[in-house]
Amino acid sequence: MLQQNVNTAGENVARIGQFLKAAPALAMTPEQMAQRIAAAGSAARREDQAALAKAGEDKARIMADLRAIAGSAWTRADQKNRQLWFALGGVAAGILAWAIVPGLVAREIAPASWQWPERMAARTLDLPRWEAGQHMIQSASPTAFRAIVGADRIVTANRAAIEGCGKAAARNA
Repeated sequence: MLQQNVNTAGENVARIGQFLKAAPALAMTPEQMAQRIAAAGSAARREDQAALAKAGEDKARIMADLRAIAGSAWTRADQKNRQLWFALGGVAAGILAWAIVPGLVAREIAPASWQWPERMAARTLDLPRWEAGQHMIQSASPTAFRAIVGADRIVTANRAAIEGCGKAAARNA
């Protein structure tokens, strides 16, 4: 029985030896184990550093994209402002042209026989041309207008006598 225990112990020691051969970590010295742990740590840190560097590059690329998007948004706002100012400028230029060009055309380009300036004046006053003319004469010189009205009354009251004088003068001529 003692022999049997010794044989069992020997087998156990042999199994432990095989186990130690199969598990190199158990066969290493503490210094070798420390070196392996340090090497594994360095490899892990290199991987982490590479991942951090990639994350930093990704962050920089995304920030550049966001800046481009924000920049285009500002550009759109600027473009809308420019369009508004150009539209307002166009309206102002149109109003100015509408105020200047018709008068210029009526006075300088159209023939005098068309009487465009006179028609424009009557249309501006919203009166028939005869009444518009009277209104303009009266506003330009009230005394001259009163003299014209007085002369018209004299001519109207003495029309028959004036016509007779005209006929007599034509016969004598």
